Amino acid sequence: MNTVKAVIFIACIIGVITSMTDIATPEGTLKKQLRSVLAVILLLAVITPVMGHGFKVTLSDYTELADLPEFDSVSKATKLYYLSESESRLEEYFLDKLNKNGIENVRVDITTDINEYNEIEITTVRVYLTKTNDRGLVEKLIAEDLPDTQVIIQEE
Repeated sequence: MNTVKAVIFIACIIGVITSMTDIATPEGTLKKQLRSVLAVILLLAVITPVMGHGFKVTLSDYTELADLPEFDSVSKATKLYYLSESESRLEEYFLDKLNKNGIENVRVDITTDINEYNEIEITTVRVYLTKTNDRGLVEKLIAEDLPDTQVIIQEE
């Protein structure tokens, strides 16, 4: 506590000296140089009491966020939210793409997961068709965007 009092006292004294020299010196390069010198003196004067008493800052009293029990539930909820949002947007995209290419009455179900790099990865694409003759076109259209993803086509 004495260290903090000493730092505040020294900063106040240097502040008063700086104000007095600002008033007394004329404008110009001398004033700029005096301000620079006084800034260095202030910095040294504030650091000296702290360094002299072995002042230490430790974070050992604080717990990490990952150690809190609430972190798992928040992390899981966030993961599920991002997965469901990405799945619904991808389903809309492929549904629009199939509809634009003349494939009507189709339902798309996409399954995603988060890989080891925290990236969203599309694992499977399920397409539910009413007409079986569109199977080849559906596979081609989905493979244009997702060449390495498993595509499952089922009839409804």
